[in-house]
Amino acid sequence: MFPINTTEGIVRERRHFRSTSNSRGVTLIEILVGIVIGLIGMLVIFQTISVWDARTRVSTSSGDAQIAGSLAMFNLGRDLRLAGMGFGTAGTAELGCVVNAFDNAAASSVAFTLRPVNIVAANEATAVPDTVEVLYGDSPFFARLQQFSGGTAAQLTASPSKYGFKAGDVVVETDGASNCNLAQISATPLGDDYMLTLGGAGTYTDFYSGNVTPVRWSSAAASMPVLGAGNLYNLGPAPRDDLWSVDPSTGTLAYTNSMGTGGATQSFGVAEGVINLRAYYGCDANGDGQISDAEWQRTPPIDWTRVRAVRIALLVRGRDYAAPSASDPQSPIFISPNPTYAGGTMPFVMTNVDGTVDSDVRPSPNNWRYYRYRVYEEVIPLRNMMWGQSPLGTPGQC
Repeated sequence: MFPINTTEGIVRERRHFRSTSNSRGVTLIEILVGIVIGLIGMLVIFQTISVWDARTRVSTSSGDAQIAGSLAMFNLGRDLRLAGMGFGTAGTAELGCVVNAFDNAAASSVAFTLRPVNIVAANEATAVPDTVEVLYGDSPFFARLQQFSGGTAAQLTASPSKYGFKAGDVVVETDGASNCNLAQISATPLGDDYMLTLGGAGTYTDFYSGNVTPVRWSSAAASMPVLGAGNLYNLGPAPRDDLWSVDPSTGTLAYTNSMGTGGATQSFGVAEGVINLRAYYGCDANGDGQISDAEWQRTPPIDWTRVRAVRIALLVRGRDYAAPSASDPQSPIFISPNPTYAGGTMPFVMTNVDGTVDSDVRPSPNNWRYYRYRVYEEVIPLRNMMWGQSPLGTPGQC
């Protein structure tokens, strides 16, 4: 047997002890320091996220308001630019007449005013929005004013010719004064350059689609007076009578086409966040071809041939509620005074977000002052009226 080297064993034991001491791990103090550093980092991250979220909500809300206002003004402006198409050449006595009609699809009489635009003006001392009604035709043919004679419930003779009028077109007959009818052409007989057949009931072959289609606008109803002679205006196959309105409770701008397909009104939402609408007629009273500041009015004009433009103001509210801090109930945003229109001369009357009377509760999500607003205002020319009417040159009534 070999002798045991006790010295070598002692050295190995000491090396093992030193190795164990060097790998003992972290202390409690080191753990606590790490936790504190981590908490500080988390606080910084959460603070950064909070600021980022607030800025994002502001940017998103402002962007949504801008998009909603732009879409609302574009669509309403497009409708207004088409106003009067098909009857822009009508005379002073004809514009403003009540058009008698009978809708076979709805089995009821209908009456509307022959005018490009009708503003139902609300009281500007209230928050009730205005409504704007726009009437125009859609004939793809340049069908100028025609005269007619030999008019009955079933036909009429156009002069100087019937060309530009097709089966399916909706026409307005006037006696040159305040009597107006709505009828639908059901046939343009071959071999006759002047005769147009009017639909009373039944079907006809539509020129535009080639389909056999029921007559919608009857010319033979008892409520329709027979006009023997006068002027004829072509509104095309699908005229529109759009009523634009704002629902303050939902903040939606929408329009309803009362002459839509099938005899039923058709409503279409256009933009959200719109809470008010104001409209003015631009009536050229002095006949200089321009609309001065004094020539904007909210009452229906006496002479529609002098109406040259419409001014529209839309108030749009962002969706983001800017919650104030506990120490300052007016931060970070507090709107005062009210948003304005008409070049900054007229304030919008504001209500609580839920539509109730302004109570100014601070802070509260129902307080309108903690939201961002945009006002969109535009003067829209009625080009069909300007093209259809001769320059005035002389003062007149508006």
